[in-house]
Amino acid sequence: MGDMNIDPPAESGQSGSTMNLVRIVTDDEREYTALTLRISWRTGQISQLEAELAPIQAAFEAFEWEYTQRVGHLAAELASLRATTKRLEGQTARIHARLVADPSGILGDLFDQDELCEIGEMFGIDVPDEWFAAAKRSHRFAGHEWDWASAGEEEILRKITRPDAPRLPDDEARELKTRYRDLARRFHPDLAENDDERAMRQELMLRINHAWHCQDLDALRDLEIELERDLPGWSTSHIAHRLAWARRECGRLDTQASTLIKRIRQLRASETFPLWFNSSLGRTVITQRANALRRDLQLEATRLDAAKSAFKQALAHYAAAIA
Repeated sequence: MGDMNIDPPAESGQSGSTMNLVRIVTDDEREYTALTLRISWRTGQISQLEAELAPIQAAFEAFEWEYTQRVGHLAAELASLRATTKRLEGQTARIHARLVADPSGILGDLFDQDELCEIGEMFGIDVPDEWFAAAKRSHRFAGHEWDWASAGEEEILRKITRPDAPRLPDDEARELKTRYRDLARRFHPDLAENDDERAMRQELMLRINHAWHCQDLDALRDLEIELERDLPGWSTSHIAHRLAWARRECGRLDTQASTLIKRIRQLRASETFPLWFNSSLGRTVITQRANALRRDLQLEATRLDAAKSAFKQALAHYAAAIA
């Protein structure tokens, strides 16, 4: 509650002596009023931005879905062919280098286990077991030898596992605990003065406890906003609480509006933007892209066949050199 000021006594001629209490508006209350006006304006702006974004986003998603259905698998197949060709050409180069440097070596020292399996499947080669053994001994992880036998359990777990769920940052974890304790203390059912109030408190405590068990900080924040709107007198430090909430809410709404504006500009600036709203033009472009990818696939298949032939020849030279 703001400070109180006492008006001076009434002018002479008036009967008796009267004093009027005049409430002084504090700086915090003025700031809170300004922030609530900004929240109202920003909320309206966000509604307009969401209405503007909705048809653009819907058109983009429809175009993206059709593009993926007709073109996506072709692009993925082309990428896979190119990767296979590149690996095979590199393996061929390694065989030629081994022929020059050490023709008596074995392929198990030249390729790792996965590469040997891939080579065997691709060409129907019966890879000897001793090659796998050599490949296993020379297998490297991240550019250095990794000794699984001597590694500790914790070290191995860090290498091969990831947390099932992300942990909250320290500052958010502290905020979650503070908010939970504050809400639980204020709305515990044992503090109820009548049955209706107890029912209200029990419902709130269910939501508070659920948010805590889920470690859901946003849920507790949203609950505080809801309580501020529906039960504005719940905080013992009323104006301080309202001001802190208004500042947080302004920050949240500013970020949300900025994100929406950025997304709208990003979509409008896309080179494919005109295609989303012209189905005929969009389908024509997708068809052209699909035909181009099919031509590229034919060329890449020819290149892969040549790479396979070169690899087979390199293996033949390698076998002859060993013999």
